Order: sequence, then C-alpha cells, then structure tokens
Amino acid sequence: MQKKYIIFISSVLVVAVGIMGIYLLTRPTVLGSMGQTYLEQVTATSDISFWGEAGNRVKFVFESEVTSGSLDMTLYDVDGNAVYTLDHAKELVSYFTLERSNTYTLAAKCDNFAGTYQIFVYLDKANTPTASR
Repeated sequence: MQKKYIIFISSVLVVAVGIMGIYLLTRPTVLGSMGQTYLEQVTATSDISFWGEAGNRVKFVFESEVTSGSLDMTLYDVDGNAVYTLDHAKELVSYFTLERSNTYTLAAKCDNFAGTYQIFVYLDKANTPTASR
C-alpha cells in the first residue's frame, strides 16, 4: 500500500516539474513597464527603452483610465521615427513585429491628462522565431 502512495506522489511531482519547465521556457520576457497616476491635469512625457532584434514580436499590455485630457502611446526607433502607435483604449493587448535590430523607445505623452495608465512590454517568445529561449 505504501509503495502505491510513493509511486503516486512521484508521478505528481514529475508532472508538476514538467509543467513548470514548459512555463519557464514559454513565458514572455518583460522588456519594460511604466505607469503613472495623475490626480490633476499635467502635460508630460514618460518613456522606456529596450533592445529588440529584427523579427522579434513585441506584446503590449495596456490599461488606462482617462479622466481628462489625452494620452498617446507611441513606439519610436533609435532615429526618432514613430514606428507604431497604440490605439486609444481602456484595456488593450497589441502586438508589433520589429523590422530592425535596434533600440526602441515607448513614449507615453500626456496632454492636460488626469487619470492613470499602466503598460507592460514583453518579448512574445512563443511567436518570435528569432527569440532565444
């Protein structure tokens, strides 16, 4: 009877380790995040930069609550060219494939903005053929 329990517990542990291993290999890599809360209207810009390789698929997870003013999220390449603009939304998951290996900057431009926002930028390893695992 005791041997059955040992075999059962060993099987459960092997399955748990396997699931954890798969998760660790496929989870997205965080490239950066930023967020702000403004109780009064402000005009400001915040940004984060990250390195990306050509062909990498980047995932943006964005949440906002705009009380007043406007909030624009734009991705720029190293030359300052806008390469991607996130849609205005309360909640958004969006993807973009990088065309060049370069440093990219995501800028949050607040114009007379009051409210809150939070954004996370991930390397989508599961859908990026060039991502190192």
